[in-house]
Amino acid sequence: MLAMHFVALILLLTSNVSPFHLSSIPPPLPSRLTSSRTPATSRLTSSRCAPASSRLCSIRPDLEAAIGTEPPVAQMVDEASLPTFSIPPDKLIGLAKAFTAAQIAGTAGGGDGGVDWFADDFRFVAPVVGPFDKALFIDSLSNFDLPTAFPDLLNNFHHWRVCPFEPNRVYYSIKFQGTNTGEILSRPATFKKVESPIQAQSLTFNERGEVTKFTIGYVLDKETGNTGGLGGVFGLFHAIGYGLPFPEAQPYRPSLFYGGLMSINKGLQSAFRTNPAAKRAVDGLIETFSK
Repeated sequence: MLAMHFVALILLLTSNVSPFHLSSIPPPLPSRLTSSRTPATSRLTSSRCAPASSRLCSIRPDLEAAIGTEPPVAQMVDEASLPTFSIPPDKLIGLAKAFTAAQIAGTAGGGDGGVDWFADDFRFVAPVVGPFDKALFIDSLSNFDLPTAFPDLLNNFHHWRVCPFEPNRVYYSIKFQGTNTGEILSRPATFKKVESPIQAQSLTFNERGEVTKFTIGYVLDKETGNTGGLGGVFGLFHAIGYGLPFPEAQPYRPSLFYGGLMSINKGLQSAFRTNPAAKRAVDGLIETFSK
Protein backbone atom coordinates (compact mmCIF):
# COMPACT_ATOMS: atom_id res chain seq x y z
CA MET A 1 0.00 0.00 0.00
CA LEU A 2 2.82 2.41 0.85
CA ALA A 3 4.45 1.75 -2.50
CA MET A 4 1.20 2.47 -4.32
CA HIS A 5 0.79 5.74 -2.44
CA PHE A 6 4.32 6.74 -3.38
CA VAL A 7 3.67 5.99 -7.04
CA ALA A 8 0.48 8.02 -6.86
CA LEU A 9 2.35 10.95 -5.35
CA ILE A 10 4.72 11.04 -8.29
CA LEU A 11 1.87 10.94 -10.79
CA LEU A 12 -0.21 13.67 -9.20
CA LEU A 13 0.76 16.45 -11.52
CA THR A 14 -0.56 14.56 -14.49
CA SER A 15 -4.07 14.48 -13.08
CA ASN A 16 -6.54 17.16 -11.96
CA VAL A 17 -4.10 19.55 -10.30
CA SER A 18 -5.24 22.69 -12.07
CA PRO A 19 -8.39 24.80 -11.81
CA PHE A 20 -8.54 24.89 -15.61
CA HIS A 21 -11.63 23.48 -17.28
CA LEU A 22 -12.26 22.18 -20.76
CA SER A 23 -13.80 25.47 -21.84
CA SER A 24 -10.59 27.31 -20.99
CA ILE A 25 -8.39 25.20 -23.24
CA PRO A 26 -7.64 27.23 -26.38
CA PRO A 27 -8.54 25.75 -29.77
CA PRO A 28 -5.88 23.80 -31.64
CA LEU A 29 -3.53 25.65 -33.91
CA PRO A 30 -1.31 24.26 -36.69
CA SER A 31 2.23 23.78 -35.47
CA ARG A 32 4.49 22.27 -38.10
CA LEU A 33 5.61 24.88 -40.55
CA THR A 34 7.57 24.15 -43.68
CA SER A 35 11.15 25.33 -43.41
CA SER A 36 11.95 28.26 -45.66
CA ARG A 37 15.45 26.93 -46.33
CA THR A 38 16.72 30.51 -46.44
CA PRO A 39 20.37 30.82 -47.52
CA ALA A 40 22.79 31.50 -44.68
CA THR A 41 23.72 34.92 -46.02
CA SER A 42 20.18 36.26 -46.21
CA ARG A 43 18.91 39.22 -44.21
CA LEU A 44 15.46 39.98 -42.88
CA THR A 45 13.66 42.86 -44.49
CA SER A 46 12.31 44.26 -41.20
CA SER A 47 13.48 47.75 -40.32
CA ARG A 48 16.39 48.42 -38.01
CA CYS A 49 16.03 50.33 -34.77
CA ALA A 50 15.04 53.84 -35.72
CA PRO A 51 17.00 56.71 -34.08
CA ALA A 52 13.78 58.11 -32.60
CA SER A 53 13.21 54.84 -30.74
CA SER A 54 16.78 54.33 -29.60
CA ARG A 55 15.71 54.42 -25.96
CA LEU A 56 13.49 51.39 -26.60
CA CYS A 57 15.90 49.42 -28.77
CA SER A 58 18.92 48.25 -26.80
CA ILE A 59 20.39 45.79 -29.29
CA ARG A 60 24.06 46.41 -29.92
CA PRO A 61 24.35 47.69 -33.52
CA ASP A 62 26.73 44.98 -34.72
CA LEU A 63 24.48 42.27 -33.27
CA GLU A 64 21.40 43.83 -34.82
CA ALA A 65 23.19 43.80 -38.17
CA ALA A 66 23.59 40.02 -37.82
CA ILE A 67 19.83 39.45 -37.53
CA GLY A 68 18.68 37.38 -40.47
CA THR A 69 21.80 35.24 -40.69
CA GLU A 70 20.78 31.60 -40.34
CA PRO A 71 22.65 28.33 -39.78
CA PRO A 72 23.86 26.53 -42.92
CA VAL A 73 21.03 25.04 -44.94
CA ALA A 74 22.49 21.57 -44.42
CA GLN A 75 22.03 22.00 -40.65
CA MET A 76 18.37 23.04 -40.90
CA VAL A 77 15.52 20.55 -40.87
CA ASP A 78 13.44 20.53 -44.03
CA GLU A 79 10.18 19.49 -42.39
CA ALA A 80 8.42 19.15 -45.73
CA SER A 81 10.68 16.23 -46.64
CA LEU A 82 10.20 14.31 -43.37
CA PRO A 83 7.72 11.45 -42.84
CA THR A 84 4.14 12.38 -42.07
CA PHE A 85 1.44 10.73 -39.95
CA SER A 86 -2.10 9.70 -40.81
CA ILE A 87 -3.47 12.31 -38.37
CA PRO A 88 -2.58 15.86 -39.51
CA PRO A 89 -0.73 18.21 -37.14
CA ASP A 90 -3.68 20.44 -36.29
CA LYS A 91 -5.79 17.46 -35.25
CA LEU A 92 -2.91 15.98 -33.24
CA ILE A 93 -2.60 19.20 -31.28
CA GLY A 94 -6.35 19.21 -30.83
CA LEU A 95 -6.17 15.67 -29.46
CA ALA A 96 -3.35 16.65 -27.11
CA LYS A 97 -5.32 19.58 -25.71
CA ALA A 98 -8.48 17.49 -25.34
CA PHE A 99 -6.53 14.77 -23.52
CA THR A 100 -5.05 17.41 -21.21
CA ALA A 101 -8.53 18.74 -20.47
CA ALA A 102 -9.65 15.18 -19.64
CA GLN A 103 -6.67 14.76 -17.32
CA ILE A 104 -7.60 17.95 -15.49
CA ALA A 105 -11.19 16.80 -15.21
CA GLY A 106 -10.07 13.37 -13.99
CA THR A 107 -11.88 11.51 -16.78
CA ALA A 108 -9.01 10.50 -19.10
CA GLY A 109 -9.20 6.87 -17.96
CA GLY A 110 -12.84 6.55 -18.94
CA GLY A 111 -14.39 7.29 -15.56
CA ASP A 112 -17.13 9.79 -14.70
CA GLY A 113 -18.58 9.70 -18.17
CA GLY A 114 -15.29 10.35 -19.94
CA VAL A 115 -13.71 8.37 -22.74
CA ASP A 116 -10.70 6.10 -22.30
CA TRP A 117 -7.79 7.89 -23.95
CA PHE A 118 -5.12 5.29 -23.24
CA ALA A 119 -3.91 2.64 -25.68
CA ASP A 120 -3.40 -0.86 -24.30
CA ASP A 121 0.37 -0.45 -24.70
CA PHE A 122 0.42 2.96 -22.99
CA ARG A 123 3.55 4.01 -21.09
CA PHE A 124 4.18 6.89 -18.70
CA VAL A 125 7.80 8.07 -18.52
CA ALA A 126 9.39 10.87 -16.47
CA PRO A 127 13.09 11.76 -15.98
CA VAL A 128 13.35 9.56 -12.88
CA VAL A 129 10.04 7.74 -12.64
CA GLY A 130 8.74 5.04 -14.97
CA PRO A 131 8.01 3.58 -17.32
CA PHE A 132 4.56 2.73 -15.92
CA ASP A 133 1.92 0.83 -17.82
CA LYS A 134 -1.72 1.84 -18.27
CA ALA A 135 -3.12 0.01 -15.26
CA LEU A 136 -0.55 1.35 -12.80
CA PHE A 137 -0.84 4.89 -14.11
CA ILE A 138 -4.64 5.03 -13.93
CA ASP A 139 -4.96 3.23 -10.58
CA SER A 140 -2.43 5.50 -8.92
CA LEU A 141 -4.05 8.81 -9.78
CA SER A 142 -6.83 8.68 -7.19
CA ASN A 143 -4.78 8.17 -4.03
CA PHE A 144 -3.86 11.77 -3.21
CA ASP A 145 -5.59 15.15 -3.24
CA LEU A 146 -2.92 17.58 -4.34
CA PRO A 147 -5.43 20.25 -5.46
CA THR A 148 -6.33 20.68 -1.78
CA ALA A 149 -2.71 21.55 -1.05
CA PHE A 150 -2.36 23.88 -4.07
CA PRO A 151 -5.88 25.09 -4.92
CA ASP A 152 -4.60 27.89 -7.15
CA LEU A 153 -1.98 25.83 -8.98
CA LEU A 154 -1.65 26.82 -12.64
CA ASN A 155 -0.02 24.66 -15.31
CA ASN A 156 0.43 27.52 -17.81
CA PHE A 157 0.34 25.22 -20.85
CA HIS A 158 1.99 26.72 -23.92
CA HIS A 159 4.01 26.10 -27.09
CA TRP A 160 2.12 23.12 -28.52
CA ARG A 161 3.93 21.68 -31.56
CA VAL A 162 4.28 18.43 -33.48
CA CYS A 163 7.71 16.80 -33.50
CA PRO A 164 9.18 16.83 -37.02
CA PHE A 165 11.05 13.57 -36.40
CA GLU A 166 8.17 11.70 -34.73
CA PRO A 167 5.11 13.09 -36.54
CA ASN A 168 2.71 11.31 -34.18
CA ARG A 169 4.12 13.10 -31.13
CA VAL A 170 3.06 16.46 -29.70
CA TYR A 171 5.44 18.43 -27.51
CA TYR A 172 4.27 21.23 -25.24
CA SER A 173 5.55 23.18 -22.26
CA ILE A 174 4.26 23.99 -18.77
CA LYS A 175 5.27 26.22 -15.88
CA PHE A 176 3.73 25.56 -12.47
CA GLN A 177 2.74 28.55 -10.34
CA GLY A 178 0.77 28.38 -7.12
CA THR A 179 0.68 28.60 -3.33
CA ASN A 180 0.56 25.85 -0.72
CA THR A 181 -2.49 26.91 1.29
CA GLY A 182 -3.84 23.49 2.25
CA GLU A 183 -2.72 20.45 4.20
CA ILE A 184 -0.55 17.98 2.31
CA LEU A 185 0.24 14.42 3.36
CA SER A 186 -1.01 15.21 6.89
CA ARG A 187 1.42 18.13 7.12
CA PRO A 188 0.26 21.74 7.59
CA ALA A 189 0.17 24.32 4.83
CA THR A 190 3.33 26.38 4.47
CA PHE A 191 1.75 29.27 2.51
CA LYS A 192 4.85 29.29 0.34
CA LYS A 193 4.64 30.15 -3.33
CA VAL A 194 5.87 27.77 -6.00
CA GLU A 195 7.26 28.71 -9.39
CA SER A 196 8.76 25.88 -11.41
CA PRO A 197 11.13 26.05 -14.35
CA ILE A 198 9.52 25.59 -17.74
CA GLN A 199 9.18 21.86 -18.36
CA ALA A 200 8.79 19.93 -21.59
CA GLN A 201 6.05 17.31 -21.86
CA SER A 202 4.88 15.14 -24.73
CA LEU A 203 2.02 12.94 -25.91
CA THR A 204 2.47 10.22 -28.52
CA PHE A 205 -0.59 8.92 -30.40
CA ASN A 206 -1.41 5.87 -32.47
CA GLU A 207 -3.50 6.00 -35.65
CA ARG A 208 -6.71 5.64 -33.62
CA GLY A 209 -5.91 8.82 -31.70
CA GLU A 210 -5.14 6.92 -28.49
CA VAL A 211 -2.27 7.99 -26.24
CA THR A 212 0.59 5.49 -26.33
CA LYS A 213 3.15 7.48 -24.37
CA PHE A 214 3.03 10.38 -21.91
CA THR A 215 6.22 12.12 -20.75
CA ILE A 216 6.43 14.91 -18.16
CA GLY A 217 8.85 16.90 -16.03
CA TYR A 218 11.82 17.52 -18.33
CA VAL A 219 13.22 20.83 -17.04
CA LEU A 220 14.55 23.24 -19.68
CA ASP A 221 16.54 25.58 -17.40
CA LYS A 222 17.35 24.42 -13.87
CA GLU A 223 18.41 27.92 -12.80
CA THR A 224 14.87 29.33 -13.05
CA GLY A 225 12.04 29.07 -10.54
CA ASN A 226 12.31 28.08 -6.89
CA THR A 227 12.10 24.28 -7.13
CA GLY A 228 15.84 23.69 -7.07
CA GLY A 229 15.80 22.79 -10.75
CA LEU A 230 13.39 19.90 -10.12
CA GLY A 231 10.35 19.20 -12.25
CA GLY A 232 6.98 17.65 -11.48
CA VAL A 233 5.88 16.87 -7.94
CA PHE A 234 9.48 16.64 -6.70
CA GLY A 235 9.88 20.35 -7.44
CA LEU A 236 6.64 21.32 -5.72
CA PHE A 237 7.60 19.54 -2.53
CA HIS A 238 11.11 21.01 -2.52
CA ALA A 239 9.79 24.56 -3.02
CA ILE A 240 7.55 24.39 0.06
CA GLY A 241 10.21 22.84 2.26
CA TYR A 242 8.84 19.30 2.21
CA GLY A 243 11.45 17.74 -0.07
CA LEU A 244 11.20 13.99 -0.35
CA PRO A 245 14.02 12.05 1.40
CA PHE A 246 15.94 10.48 -1.47
CA PRO A 247 18.58 11.86 -3.88
CA GLU A 248 16.39 11.80 -6.98
CA ALA A 249 13.94 14.21 -5.31
CA GLN A 250 16.66 16.65 -4.27
CA PRO A 251 18.40 19.38 -6.33
CA TYR A 252 21.28 18.06 -8.38
CA ARG A 253 24.67 17.82 -6.72
CA PRO A 254 27.74 16.53 -8.54
CA SER A 255 29.45 13.42 -7.23
CA LEU A 256 32.69 13.82 -5.31
CA PHE A 257 34.61 12.43 -8.28
CA TYR A 258 33.00 14.67 -10.89
CA GLY A 259 33.03 17.70 -8.59
CA GLY A 260 36.72 17.14 -7.91
CA LEU A 261 37.52 16.92 -11.61
CA MET A 262 35.63 20.17 -12.27
CA SER A 263 37.52 21.93 -9.47
CA ILE A 264 40.85 20.76 -10.89
CA ASN A 265 39.81 21.89 -14.36
CA LYS A 266 38.82 25.36 -13.10
CA GLY A 267 42.15 25.67 -11.31
CA LEU A 268 44.10 24.68 -14.42
CA GLN A 269 42.15 27.05 -16.66
CA SER A 270 42.76 29.91 -14.24
CA ALA A 271 46.49 29.14 -14.16
CA PHE A 272 46.66 28.91 -17.96
CA ARG A 273 45.00 32.31 -18.36
CA THR A 274 47.68 33.93 -16.23
CA ASN A 275 50.51 31.89 -17.78
CA PRO A 276 49.87 31.11 -21.47
CA ALA A 277 53.34 29.59 -21.80
CA ALA A 278 52.40 26.87 -19.32
CA LYS A 279 49.33 26.02 -21.39
CA ARG A 280 51.41 25.72 -24.55
CA ALA A 281 53.83 23.45 -22.72
CA VAL A 282 51.03 21.20 -21.46
CA ASP A 283 49.43 21.09 -24.91
CA GLY A 284 52.77 20.08 -26.37
CA LEU A 285 53.16 17.25 -23.87
CA ILE A 286 49.66 15.99 -24.61
CA GLU A 287 50.31 16.04 -28.32
CA THR A 288 53.62 14.21 -27.86
CA PHE A 289 52.16 11.42 -25.73
CA SER A 290 49.12 11.01 -27.95
CA LYS A 291 51.18 10.10 -30.99
